[in-house]
Amino acid sequence: MSAAVRDRIRSLGIPPAWQDVHIAWDSRAAIQAWGLDARGRKQYRYHPRAVAKGELRKFYRVRQMARDLPVIRRRISADSRRRGFPRDKVTAIVVRLIAHGFFRVGSERYVRENNTFGMTTMRKSHVSVYGDNIVFDYVGKRSIRHRQIVVDAELARLIRALLATPGARLFRHKSKDGWRDLDSGEVNDYFRCLTEFPYTVKDLRTWGGTLRAATVLAELGPGKTKTEAKRNVSTTLRLVASELGNTPAICRKAYVHPALITQYTRRGATIEWAAPGNRPTDPLSHAPEEKALIEFLDRHFPERRRKRRATTNAE
Repeated sequence: MSAAVRDRIRSLGIPPAWQDVHIAWDSRAAIQAWGLDARGRKQYRYHPRAVAKGELRKFYRVRQMARDLPVIRRRISADSRRRGFPRDKVTAIVVRLIAHGFFRVGSERYVRENNTFGMTTMRKSHVSVYGDNIVFDYVGKRSIRHRQIVVDAELARLIRALLATPGARLFRHKSKDGWRDLDSGEVNDYFRCLTEFPYTVKDLRTWGGTLRAATVLAELGPGKTKTEAKRNVSTTLRLVASELGNTPAICRKAYVHPALITQYTRRGATIEWAAPGNRPTDPLSHAPEEKALIEFLDRHFPERRRKRRATTNAE
């Protein structure tokens, strides 16, 4: 094994606890290494270029989802008004809450392994309703305690009804076979079917993080110096991180659109946002700040167009 290969393997940062480790021979392969962690879960190390391409595709997808938000909202609003507790109704309620409060969708595995919770795995003991206020008090990812408040009269009424259903879990749906717990797979399947485009509910968190960052930067305004601009970005990322339950570094890497920070630090550009009190008459349509952010991204993060192959006489 050459010194260059050894250096490449060391640079992958494979944890010592991994077992059954496989390393790609090709230094350009998208997946550079994979193995089983201490809990027997398959983990991967990716080529930086593959990671960058994946992030780019994600942000294009999230921008398209933002354009589709009025359609998505109308569908989930209609489904959440269904009679009884069918699966689509309960799933629609979960999606509305994730869009409203940027919750994680939740995973049974995290409940079993870490006793941490997300939206689909929330217990009734984690929730209280006071008037139009829904209070969620639970331990989430990385064992961080969260206390989140959602203010919405209709959602409060729906959550009260769910609290009166049998069982410890909050989100359960009823079919001819009885009551069943809702899971994250059902939520993502439902969300994809809303527009027949492969969006995921995590895209709502990404859009929420980007939107929150955009409004904060717009309120702060351009920095007078590069140092002030960087300080404003740091302040913004801390605020977004506190709302998403992540670190500022993770928010910058995965939840805030890179064009937003780049344009702000280089040119002081922010979204052109009307007064916060000027809300649309249709609550399901785009809010002014959403329209402004979509326009900003269209201007500074245009769609990539594939070049057509040149045709020849042989073709």
